[in-house]
Amino acid sequence: QELRNVIDKLAQFVARNGPEFEKMTMEKQKDNPKFSFLFGGEYFGYYKYKLAIEQQQ
Repeated sequence: QELRNVIDKLAQFVARNGPEFEKMTMEKQKDNPKFSFLFGGEYFGYYKYKLAIEQQQ
């Protein structure tokens, strides 16, 4: 649940602030397991799905 909140919030921020924000987050959080979904894995699809929805709003 906490991870889902992180993903949802990040998707909102990236939708608003653009891909540069995502890139910056990836650089800052590369060693943080909570953000491992940015680099693929189990929750990557959910993140991309949420991002697409946020970008449509």
